Amino acid sequence: MADEVVEVSIGPDGTVAMSVRGVAGMECLTQTEDLVQLLGGEIESRELTDEAFVEVEQDAQDRLWH
Repeated sequence: MADEVVEVSIGPDGTVAMSVRGVAGMECLTQTEDLVQLLGGEIESRELTDEAFVEVEQDAQDRLWH
C-alpha cells in the first residue's frame, strides 16, 4: 500500500493549498474534512487528481470506515 500524504502549503498572502496523495477514490475528501475546517473551512477551488476517480473495492472501503 502506498503512503498516504497530505501536504499543506501556506503562501505569503495567507492562501492555503492542500495536496493529497496515496488515497484512492473520493476518500481523500472525507479524510481531509477536519483539516479543511481547522484551516478556515472555505474552499475557493478544488482539483481532483486521477487517484480520486479510482474505483475502491468495497471491502477496502469498509476497512477505512471501521
